[in-house]
Amino acid sequence: MQNDVAQDVTKELTRFQRYTGSLLDNAFNTATKVLIVIVLFLIGRLIINGIRKIVRKSLERSKIDNGNIGFIDATVKVLLYILMIGLLAGYFGIETASIVALLGSAGLTIGLAFQGSLSNFAGGMLILLTKPFRIGDYIKVTGIDAEGSVDEIGMFYTRLKTVDNRSFVIPNSVLSNTTVTNLTYYDVRKLEIIVSVSYESDIDKVKQILKELLESENYVIRSKEMQIFVNSLSSSGVEIGMRFFVKKSEYWTSRWQCLENIKKTFDENGIEIPFNQLDVHLDGAAALGKK
Repeated sequence: MQNDVAQDVTKELTRFQRYTGSLLDNAFNTATKVLIVIVLFLIGRLIINGIRKIVRKSLERSKIDNGNIGFIDATVKVLLYILMIGLLAGYFGIETASIVALLGSAGLTIGLAFQGSLSNFAGGMLILLTKPFRIGDYIKVTGIDAEGSVDEIGMFYTRLKTVDNRSFVIPNSVLSNTTVTNLTYYDVRKLEIIVSVSYESDIDKVKQILKELLESENYVIRSKEMQIFVNSLSSSGVEIGMRFFVKKSEYWTSRWQCLENIKKTFDENGIEIPFNQLDVHLDGAAALGKK
């Protein structure tokens, strides 16, 4: 009887040792695989960063716009990380077909949950291909009352910097589906200034003074047409228009300088710039009848 009990205990101990040994072996193997995956992930990240540097240098040598370089770099980064995760999952014994099916179902779920983000991504691709604006361009977006210099073109959003140092973050889907005015697309811009003079002023003299003023200014591009004309006859004076071309980088400086010089020149020549006024004329007979 005692021998039978001893044999049973021995069997149970042996079975327990085998179970414990197999459990430890499995834990060791799993820990080893996890450690290898971590090492492979770190190595893969280094390889991805190296590939991204090579791609960026190639794009920079191709003189591609900085905004497009950033967009392509972000896209390459996402694709390479997805590829690396798929390879690491395959190392754990997950079949490629299962990975593809998982990515497909995950893509469908993510697509339904993030429709807006995907439309922003598609909008970013359109901006990348059509190039309606670039980093540094000054644009005006219709419908949302936003304008400023393009500071960054991302995968989903574009950032504008205003003249008073504010930041507008606009979804790419909005920019790709609305009218965007690029005010600095060309190297030169036409500057239009309207000034008003009194009806007593000699129009020909005023136009001659303005012509001489434009011909003496360094910011005016003389190789392009300059126009000086009567724009309209308003209730308080005659509006004289001026149109000429300046460099896009000097647009506002030229405008401010021109307005200041016009005021000084008009003062020197005794030309009056009228202000809004109302002249009241009373009929003589009616006025006497009231008395």
